[in-house]
Amino acid sequence: MDANKPLHTSAAGDACGPEESNTTASAAKAAAARLAEIRLVVVGWRWPGKSLTGNTIIGREEFHLERAAEFCIKRETEVDGREISVVDTPGWFSTQDTPPSYKQELVKGPSLCPPGPHAFLLVIPVGMFTEVDRSRIEEHLSLFGERVWNHTIVVFTWAEVLRKISIERYIRREGQELQWVLRKCKKRYFVINNSIFGENPQVGSLMEKVEKMVSEEGGHYSVEAEAKALDENQNAAGEAQALQGAQQKPSPEQDVSNAMGVLSLSTE
Repeated sequence: MDANKPLHTSAAGDACGPEESNTTASAAKAAAARLAEIRLVVVGWRWPGKSLTGNTIIGREEFHLERAAEFCIKRETEVDGREISVVDTPGWFSTQDTPPSYKQELVKGPSLCPPGPHAFLLVIPVGMFTEVDRSRIEEHLSLFGERVWNHTIVVFTWAEVLRKISIERYIRREGQELQWVLRKCKKRYFVINNSIFGENPQVGSLMEKVEKMVSEEGGHYSVEAEAKALDENQNAAGEAQALQGAQQKPSPEQDVSNAMGVLSLSTE
């Protein structure tokens, strides 16, 4: 036996191999990433799947389609010893323009779970996904600022209709419109079965996915920071528009010159 070869021993004197060390390190990393509470905002179309997803996470029927149609609703529960807050928001229409009042209420969603949600759950029912669908998503998520995509997870519902088709195959089949959405949120997605009520093992898996995203992004979505960024962008756009208008407006000297030209033409 080589006397210079180091021995890795535990406190009890048993050998500790690399696999055990990796397992211990992974467990420590998971414990460090565990959040004491998780704050979620659910967004999507005016489909039952959006509110049903909120109910699945809560573990009971709290969100009703008719009540959630126009207003944000917040409910809380406890999962694995920690508090989970879920905000259901007004859903947007598939083909009709969303009323301004709905958009204003939608924007309030993140403020109901200060200092900001850990994740936006973008609920998409499995089915035909069109360019209009992609445009609607882009339109409504832009209300929260560009950085909202860093904190968004796509949640697919009604995946039972796929039967033997995998979700990956479905994503490829639907083409570039759906793939654009997934690229925007860094290909973070989850498939949930809303027909399982009560204690749903999928909820724990979804929370783990949220925690992983928070760890990767270095924190949660900040309502205050994003509101400031949106205000700065709006102010910059307003200043640019004002500058463009000033450049297009003729100067007093140009007005006099133009007037002299008209006068000269009228006297010829």
